[in-house]
Amino acid sequence: MQLTCPCCAARFDIEAALTDDAARQAVAAALKLPAPLGDLVLRYIGLFRPAKRALSWSRVAKLLGELLEPIQAGQVQRKGRAWPAPVMLWRAALEQMLANRDKLDLPLEGHGYLFAVVAGMSDKGEARQEAKRDESRSQRYQERRGEAGPTKVSSIVDPERGAAGVQALREKLGGGGSND
Repeated sequence: MQLTCPCCAARFDIEAALTDDAARQAVAAALKLPAPLGDLVLRYIGLFRPAKRALSWSRVAKLLGELLEPIQAGQVQRKGRAWPAPVMLWRAALEQMLANRDKLDLPLEGHGYLFAVVAGMSDKGEARQEAKRDESRSQRYQERRGEAGPTKVSSIVDPERGAAGVQALREKLGGGGSND
């Protein structure tokens, strides 16, 4: 299979590119990424490239390996806590970082900022879910409170029987006495 360098247009066999162990590891790690993330992760890895030279295959393999584990696990460890991180959350975090690349201090040195973005997005998602649960609980409580208000004895007696039905109910309950 022939590849073309996007920079110089040189053509070469993929086998030639993958003679380096680190290159094979990097390609293997990239192939394990979930489909919606592949292109974004490769562009993100470009944020680690020093201004005047290329990234080494060993550095690319290391960076991809460090990302692959939390992406596949669906969570990120941050500040002593595991934050849920489904694929779509990773996608949003990567898109945010790439959109704000001009505000970043490049080249990046590690994945700490990406992990912080993912954890922050996860935290906001949890807060939204908690607010929805609280709202739902509050609504159910208010509905129950409205239904369980004070009830007059005469409203639970068959209206066909009228006052005689109320009197019979009072006698059964041990009350007696007058009508309500």
